[in-house]
Amino acid sequence: MSSLPELSDDAVIDVAREGGFAFIPRLAEPRRITLAQLDGAQKEHVCSVLRQALALGTPPGEQSTAGRGDQRYYRIEISYATPQRIGNIVLQIPEDLAPPALVQLWQHGQ
Repeated sequence: MSSLPELSDDAVIDVAREGGFAFIPRLAEPRRITLAQLDGAQKEHVCSVLRQALALGTPPGEQSTAGRGDQRYYRIEISYATPQRIGNIVLQIPEDLAPPALVQLWQHGQ
């Protein structure tokens, strides 16, 4: 995956945990993070977690172990706009490969 674009205050990040045999709404609830609502340190932390995730994740449909069988995975969607372009990045990371900081981001939204 390429590098993370420069994210401005209009960036929105959705983090969800999906997959597994049973659908449990509380466990599937996505977290929405709007960078405009965070202070500088929080923004840097979220961007750091996203950079880690880019190195581990694969886009949906690409060869991945995410979601196979009963394996859960984290789905990250980053919507952003830069002066050069508007974009959307979607990644899937198998639960067993997810860094603790990503799990924390999903659990607490920060």
